[in-house]
Parts: sequence; C-alpha cells; structure tokens
Amino acid sequence: MENGVAMITDVNDPGVDSPPETDRQPRRRPTTRRAYKAALSIAQHIVDDITTGRLRPGTRLDREREMLVRFNVGRGTLREALRFLEMSGVIIVKAGPQGGPIVAEPDAHDLASMLGLFFQLRSMPFSALVDARELLEPELAGRAAEFATADVVQEIVDSVRGMEAFLADEENFIAENDRFHDIVAAAADNEMFALLVSSLHAITDGMPLGISYPIERREAVLRAHSAVADAIGTHDAEGARWAMRQHIREFHKYVRTHFPDIYRQPVRWRDIAN
Repeated sequence: MENGVAMITDVNDPGVDSPPETDRQPRRRPTTRRAYKAALSIAQHIVDDITTGRLRPGTRLDREREMLVRFNVGRGTLREALRFLEMSGVIIVKAGPQGGPIVAEPDAHDLASMLGLFFQLRSMPFSALVDARELLEPELAGRAAEFATADVVQEIVDSVRGMEAFLADEENFIAENDRFHDIVAAAADNEMFALLVSSLHAITDGMPLGISYPIERREAVLRAHSAVADAIGTHDAEGARWAMRQHIREFHKYVRTHFPDIYRQPVRWRDIAN
C-alpha cells in the first residue's frame, strides 16, 4: 500500500513468481469394484434387522418362505445370502421343519477366520502378526490396569490359577492362556481393540501349525502372566505395559528360535477356519 492506496499485483508481470506448473493429476476416491449382488443386499438387510431390533443370540428369524416373499428373490439367491451370513458367524441355519435361520453371536474366532483369508491372500507372514501383538497388547494391559473392576481382576487372577492347576496338561493350560489374554483385552474398555487382539491371539496360537509348549515354556508363561496380573491388580498401568511387553517379546523370541519355518511362513486360512 502506498499513500493509502492499495497496490494490485499483476500475476502476468514476469517479475512476479507464478505457481509452478505440474503434471499431477487430481486424485479421486476409487469407486466400488464389485457389481451389485442381490444376495449381498439381502444379507445386509438381515444384519440391519438383527442390529436395529437388538435381536439376541438364539432368536429365530423369518422362515425361508417369508423371506422369499419379503425380498422378492429366488430361493438360490436367498440361500446364498444365508450361507454367507452363516460362514461369517452371524447366523446358524438349522435344517428340518422347525429349523431356519437363528441369530448367532460372532466372536473373535469368526473375525480371525475372516482376517486369515485376507492374510493368506496378502502372503502375510506369521511374524507380522506377532509384531502387531507386541505393539497392541502392552497398551491394552496398561488400560486394563486403569479400568479393571474388582470382579475383572478376580477373573484374571482365576485364569492364572487355572494355568497353575493345569501346568502339566498342555491342552488345558493353553485354554487358560487364551482365557487370560481375552480377559485382559476385554478389560481395556475398548471393544474394537479387544476383538482385534483376541482374533490375532487366536491366529498366533500356533498349535495347529505344530508349535508346542513344553513344561519349561509353560512355567515361563505362568510367571509372565502372574506379573501382568499383579500389575493390573494394583492398577499399575506402566507395570502392566512392561510385563505384557516382556511376555510377548519372549513369545516372539521363542517362535523365531525354535520354529523358524513357522515364524517365516505366510498365514493360511485353513489353519484358522476349522
């Protein structure tokens, strides 16, 4: 501005810097790659019915003949939709005159199966999943120490006692181990992370792949779980994070050292969805 008069810059003036030219193309969000499928639309409507109606597990849905009229489709299309929902753990289809679709309760194992399919298609190695657990589980243990109620703490302690009772029984010991990780994840007060971590834990169980846990390894796991439980019981968030991190790192090292082929191999859907 000179003498109170605003100066207008001429963008065509060669002495003025102009925006650089670029060949960059505008980025657009990709459109769906899937063609419309009536069966998928029907499956989505059924899920909407379950969630908006807050239908509890065990609730019977409409029979096939009623759904055929409602959705105005052929029997093959409807059954395709129901098969998809059954494979996803959303419903159970019972045969017979008194059968039909019944609301189920999808859990971490159903999510693990879906993830396993994608992991195999992506050639995701077993090691990548253990890496993910090493990042996520310590934080959930810390949150569990902050939010766990007295009842939840007692459940965690009880799972540790269960592992101690079944120390000589590998199968039951591993079942209690699974229970421990599920309770800690659920106690973190974030259902999405709890479901994800429980599904990753189900995939990295490793027993279907041939990973074994001899008595000395079970004793180490018991000590690690006891340390995590003690920290959560005293609401020591940092202590819980540290103890869980050490535990997952030891598991990471154990698999890498003793089962290197499994550690490097891609996850297979068939090893999860059984």
